[in-house]
Amino acid sequence: MTFLKFRLLFPFLLLFTSQGFAQYNFDTYFKEAVKDVNEKNYTDALPKLNLCLQVKPGESAAYFYRGVCKYFLNDYQGAKQDLLDATAHYSPIYYDAYHFLALSKDRLEDFMGAIADFNKILDKYNTDPAMYVERAFSKLSALDYNGAVADCNKAYSMAPMGISEAGENLYLCRGAAENGLNEYEKALRDYDKALTINPKNENIYVRKGLTKHKMNNDTGAVKEYDKALKIDSGCTYAYYNRAESKAQLNDKKGALADYNSLIKYEPNNAAAYFSRAALEADMTNYKAAIADFNKVLQLNPDNIEANFNLAKLKEMVRDFKGALAGYNKCIELFPYFIEAYYDKSELEKRLGNMEASKKDFDTGKMMSEMNHSKSSTQLTHDSLALAHLTALTADFENVNPNQSDTVSIELLPLYYIAVKDSSFKNSSSCRPLLLKASKQQYTSFCLTNKESQAKAGATDSSFAIHSEVKKGNDSEIEALLKKALKKTDMQLFNDAVKDYDKIVALYPASAVAYFARAVNACREVELLNQFDNAPSFMNQKNSAAKTQKNEIFQKALSDFNKTVQLEPDFAVAYYNRAYVKCQLQDFNGAIKDYDNAIHADADLADAYYNRGLFLLYLKDKIDACKDFSKAGERGLPESYTIIKKYCPR
Repeated sequence: MTFLKFRLLFPFLLLFTSQGFAQYNFDTYFKEAVKDVNEKNYTDALPKLNLCLQVKPGESAAYFYRGVCKYFLNDYQGAKQDLLDATAHYSPIYYDAYHFLALSKDRLEDFMGAIADFNKILDKYNTDPAMYVERAFSKLSALDYNGAVADCNKAYSMAPMGISEAGENLYLCRGAAENGLNEYEKALRDYDKALTINPKNENIYVRKGLTKHKMNNDTGAVKEYDKALKIDSGCTYAYYNRAESKAQLNDKKGALADYNSLIKYEPNNAAAYFSRAALEADMTNYKAAIADFNKVLQLNPDNIEANFNLAKLKEMVRDFKGALAGYNKCIELFPYFIEAYYDKSELEKRLGNMEASKKDFDTGKMMSEMNHSKSSTQLTHDSLALAHLTALTADFENVNPNQSDTVSIELLPLYYIAVKDSSFKNSSSCRPLLLKASKQQYTSFCLTNKESQAKAGATDSSFAIHSEVKKGNDSEIEALLKKALKKTDMQLFNDAVKDYDKIVALYPASAVAYFARAVNACREVELLNQFDNAPSFMNQKNSAAKTQKNEIFQKALSDFNKTVQLEPDFAVAYYNRAYVKCQLQDFNGAIKDYDNAIHADADLADAYYNRGLFLLYLKDKIDACKDFSKAGERGLPESYTIIKKYCPR
């Protein structure tokens, strides 16, 4: 677990002036963006910085401030890339950029990279003691305890610091490093010094508890955890460690109560379920233990220890079929798991499967002999593979008990056509409906997915369609399209189709007509879903209405196909077609269409966001988080909520 850090950042400085910039707009937007950053309005600053980079693509300062925004919005991967661009476009050392770059790498658990960036700063700017403490924290995370102590001592020699946040950080960091070096008395003294500065820091009491636990003083450790929880009743790391100490003191009921409290605050903490399961098994509460190990595997399906323990428990409750499946899963995950072969062999013998028992026993014996002959490199590789299979999700945080632990991961909604009126003036929710390939301009219409701001039934006397292929009476076409949109908005879907059919007949080369008819079909299914409480797209179940919905979606798919055939650059059509494909369970096709949408319009934030959700579902977390970063950079605030939850590093 990464050590909790308390960062001291350089003050924001306008290191680059706008003198000499040719564009007045750059100067204006840049100053406004810097003002937003200084006022911590990071989401407001991002679109302004994007405009600055469009005007001057190599401007280091714009990359720097955008990276700072992303850092404080917990988008560390996006921050890292922008800060790398900032340093690449500016030849002298850019202290603040390297500072935030180091912090971003640290949060991404690239501790050696963070240390390298701190080194670049300290090689040229070595008069700031706080910077040594910053580097000490990264060394602590990299398990370089001696290096962390040395940096803290260097900082202290430069400025004793006294009663200050900097002093608290120094003592906290040095105490943790001394704890890692098994210098427990020194660690406790430093923690006490930190508490003298800030007696309300519950994390220091937790650290004292951990140190006393290592000193086999669990009674003293529990008292420290009690103090932490008195300060903050939501300190989940205190609950976890107090449970561990209570278990050591044979207070099993007390330990169980602490695990229950922790899980109440963090219902997706796999480590808590694992430890509670082990305790319940020790208390012979096998049914409860099995349920908790199943929860662990729901959160971390490939955790080999949970699979093995679950197999053992199932064998104890005479679920032999389940036990065999569990042992096989362990062997599938890690073919060198010798104990799984031996335990499976014993179970096969118990069931009278002597041939299978002998085969597993012989395989286990062979694996044991192979281990003795492996090189140190091979053993290290096996160890790393096993470490991956034993990792558990356990992000201990101080939480608000009234705050939901869940984040919605539903797809962003469809885009549809709306008639522009005064409510859409200067509205970012209304995208112009301008088609390139057919040279059509629908100046009175726009595309939106913001239901509350759309007024599909509005009228506009300035309506006009300019097209090389249009025929017939303009006013008649105007009336048909507006009439159809109004009926869609009123949920009169069958009547609306008749009007769209007329438009398609009059304008067989109009991509908009096919697009609008497809959206009408999708919105019809959305209405049906409201009546039968249809589940989200990732958990679609069979039902009597599913066939009907699929037929409607197939019609929509056909119309979207025709739309992009007529208008290959119609980005929102690809975006909507991806929605239809995912409802039809064609997930790979949906991802390809989000790719197409982004290729047609690199600023379509919703497409990045929805593609990120699919990648997250497919467990491609790295690329998913990159997409969320791009969506947030393009002005979608929902992205930073999901980044904070699913992309901490």
